[in-house]
Amino acid sequence: MGEWKKRDPVSNLVVLGDDEGQVQKAAGLLASLKQDSQYPSRCNYELVQRNGDSVWLAGSASIGRQVFPADVGKFVKAAFKGWGTSANGKFKDIEVLIFDGEPTAEMKKWPRWAEVNAAPKAKKDAKPEAEAAPPPTDDDFSDFPEAVDDEPSDLPF
Repeated sequence: MGEWKKRDPVSNLVVLGDDEGQVQKAAGLLASLKQDSQYPSRCNYELVQRNGDSVWLAGSASIGRQVFPADVGKFVKAAFKGWGTSANGKFKDIEVLIFDGEPTAEMKKWPRWAEVNAAPKAKKDAKPEAEAAPPPTDDDFSDFPEAVDDEPSDLPF
């Protein structure tokens, strides 16, 4: 016989797009990836906000080709850029930026940063040390978007 398993809906799901209730951009510290229970072929992405709360970014084919498990522990910015077309029809064009440099002291103060960066992870397409990006200044992230467009941003970088 089977067993009963409770499925909790994701109440803080952020969907990028141009429909009502969707947002244009989302950002935060990527804390985890979780398979979507309704759409098993995609993952949702937990983004930790400055105040320690998490929002879940709804996955899409575009995001899934740009964000990988090795990116957990990095800062992520995602923005809806419009609609693209392909042989299969139209798709959401999502721009994803992932900070891949040496984290600043300010970044290391982010809620849950130490937790998600505690264990070493294999980096996909890791660059040799000589080619690593120089450490950023605190001003390098002045354009870091808010998690949800309507909320004020208190991101320090």
